[in-house]
Amino acid sequence: MSSKWKYFSENELKCKGTGRCLMDESFMDQLIELREAFNKPMIITSGYRSKEYNDKIGGAKNSAHLYGRAVDIQVSGKDALELIKLSLKLNFTGIGVSQKGPINSRFIHIDNIEENDISGIVRPTIWSY
Repeated sequence: MSSKWKYFSENELKCKGTGRCLMDESFMDQLIELREAFNKPMIITSGYRSKEYNDKIGGAKNSAHLYGRAVDIQVSGKDALELIKLSLKLNFTGIGVSQKGPINSRFIHIDNIEENDISGIVRPTIWSY
């Protein structure tokens, strides 16, 4: 079975609570562009989230994950810095950085929420967890 999106499977992007995969197509086009610029596999640890699952794991109330407009990518070190630089260059508007703890739990969150969309947060923005 071929994937709907080059480089990414619905299985890795689906909600871990419901199994639904409601990723935004324009976000996915942008993510594919990022993957091609990064030129390395990207391990997605979180993609789409239902409201129930997002609440269960303590996600942000208006998380971009709820709209299929965000992913968390397992990455660290020099690769994390490169991914941040490329994400800014490709106009992602939200970048969350979690680079503490065990290597396999470190990640970069990226999203493309606009300032006047759902977040109420000035965009572009970057934050740490």
